Amino acid sequence: MSRKRTKVSQYYVIAAVVAAELNHTLTYCKQINLTASNAQAASSRVGNAALGFKALTGFIDDLACYTMKAATDINLLANQASKMATETARAASALKHFEKAKRNSHDAKYAKTILPAFQHTSDRYAQLQRSFQKVINQMEVQLHELKRNLRTANILASICRIEACRVDVANQATFNDVANRVDNVANKIRQRVDNAISLFDTSAEKKAA
Repeated sequence: MSRKRTKVSQYYVIAAVVAAELNHTLTYCKQINLTASNAQAASSRVGNAALGFKALTGFIDDLACYTMKAATDINLLANQASKMATETARAASALKHFEKAKRNSHDAKYAKTILPAFQHTSDRYAQLQRSFQKVINQMEVQLHELKRNLRTANILASICRIEACRVDVANQATFNDVANRVDNVANKIRQRVDNAISLFDTSAEKKAA
């Protein structure tokens, strides 16, 4: 029982840290949105020579919107996990008291009257554990999915640099700056996501040990 309670407490901390990491990610997404808007304005000024680059700004914006939605969804799961961890811990505490009462009343005349309440609490605790683990698993899967999709940002940045070569020298610096910003912000987001994922990896190692 104590090992299970420790696991719940551990995931409670994980959920809180994941929420904090994803809050930073939302800020970075806004930076990508702003970068996409600035890039679109710059490509409009250049004209036909930047049509390919202008199309890319739409993909950059789409990536920012996807990342923001994914981060928000994961954050909601993290908050849900935090609440469920509290509820699970309370159920664990109640079950501990029932177990103690059951042991102490073993030879009592009406000892069996405690069994229905004990069973109900035990079943409730088991159900909460299953639901809690399901949310934790969802959170981990979505973090890995977000990380995979962030690879698109590096591809977009590379294509942006290629398109920058198609415009005059005076505007190349502007377009290369957009590529660098997308790369930089995507790397920051990926670092936050990696931080969150590493928490689950550490948990798995402890569980195996």
